[in-house]
Amino acid sequence: MEGSYGVYFGSDQVGKVQVLRQGLYYAFHCRCRLTGSVVCRLEVRWRDGRENLGVLVPMDGGFGLDTRVPIKRLKGEEPRFLIIPRHDRPTGTFVPISPEEPFSYLERLKDGYLVKKNGQIGIML
Repeated sequence: MEGSYGVYFGSDQVGKVQVLRQGLYYAFHCRCRLTGSVVCRLEVRWRDGRENLGVLVPMDGGFGLDTRVPIKRLKGEEPRFLIIPRHDRPTGTFVPISPEEPFSYLERLKDGYLVKKNGQIGIML
């Protein structure tokens, strides 16, 4: 998977990502040209899966991301790197968080994110 790849927002190439192997990790260094009007994340996809690499932040006059991911989580060939706007994130099940009650979904937390819905804080799974 090591190499330099294009990063696409829809069908337009908006930047590049450099992938380097560092021991048991792949290091990703991404730089893109975006408007910044909406929060976006970088996702790598291959035939049998996908991995969210994180949110792009202002960097070097554009937007970028520097992160590392364990090699064992990336088992695909011919990766494609895509910019995904936050509002395109699939909706899931809202689970409210209450300090008085145990949280029954601990095993699914890694795929969830914190949200506030109707004044109640919870996790979207």
